[in-house]
Amino acid sequence: MPELSVSDAQLERLDDIAAELEAVYVGEYGTVRPADALEYLLDTYTPPDADAAEGDAKPADATVETLTGIDGVGEVTATSLAAAGFRSIEAVRDADPEALADVEGIGREQAIDIAAAAATVEDRAGKSADGADAGDGNAGEERDGTESPEDTLQQAMSLLDAHDDRWRESGGEEPYEVDLPDGSTTGVRTKDDIKRLIFKHWR
Repeated sequence: MPELSVSDAQLERLDDIAAELEAVYVGEYGTVRPADALEYLLDTYTPPDADAAEGDAKPADATVETLTGIDGVGEVTATSLAAAGFRSIEAVRDADPEALADVEGIGREQAIDIAAAAATVEDRAGKSADGADAGDGNAGEERDGTESPEDTLQQAMSLLDAHDDRWRESGGEEPYEVDLPDGSTTGVRTKDDIKRLIFKHWR
């Protein structure tokens, strides 16, 4: 019969289990050996509950669904973000873009865009809450609950509005210029470029 090697600590635990089994099931006239204790453990082993394991996976699925609420984040990117520890929109918003860029499948520019989009989601949620509070205090005002194109544009520009002292239109070769921490400025072509620089230098 094959032999099973155990450590001294494991053997001590088997001796303790054997003593407990002996006290409960055998009494003063019987003996339970460590081998009997091992057999008992094998006989009473219960396989892990598959349903419970599936239940443990559900929060991860919910996390992925939450992260897909960020503009430009699909299911694959959301899964990678969650696996890297970014499990909420707030976590993505507050993350250093360089850390997001280390996530599998996310490049540096995409990381900045994702962080900017997450900030827009949070800003939009905050404005919605403020609007609800205002509505509670002005019951006589009518609200249809719809969002105009102007509102949508305002939400998209909220990040730029929050840092409007850091960028401006330029009369130079590039349409815009952005202030840098060292006191200099740099020219950029699009407002997406402005957002990237704001996230890189001014968060």
